[in-house]
Amino acid sequence: MSVPLRFLCLLSLAVGALHCTPVSDQEGELSEPQYCPQDWSSYNNRCFRYVASQLDWADAESYCVSLGANLASVNNKGEFSFVKNLIKSFDPAESYTWIGLSDLHKEGRWMWTDGSKVVYTSWSSGEPNGSREENCVHTNHQKDKLWNDITCSYKHAFVCATRPGL
Repeated sequence: MSVPLRFLCLLSLAVGALHCTPVSDQEGELSEPQYCPQDWSSYNNRCFRYVASQLDWADAESYCVSLGANLASVNNKGEFSFVKNLIKSFDPAESYTWIGLSDLHKEGRWMWTDGSKVVYTSWSSGEPNGSREENCVHTNHQKDKLWNDITCSYKHAFVCATRPGL
């Protein structure tokens, strides 16, 4: 007897890419504990990966999608602290690093590429200050190491995030 397959799909709102993974729907089936893939770091039931390659924001998002992830959304102060420490562990200089927040679709309407609701932000003083020219967000801005909106065509390292087992 064949069992219909269900799929869990990640949609990148920024670049329109779709990544799907089969999931089981067997009733009563015990699921295996979910772990992050090798080279990923776990925090709060999410997996994060720092990528040192210098890419523009859209290419960074596409790279994350190719890994079954998105540019990282940051949903609370604890996650932001974790992401900052992850970056610092790979880049002691704490250079500008892309995260998945943008207002590409509508000026002033900030959205995460993974579709999660924007419930937390950590803007540097006076930010966001961009116009139609500054639609993408990086962290490690100035001495406070917080967020800044900037032109999406700049090339920076980035952080991807996904759920375990995807």
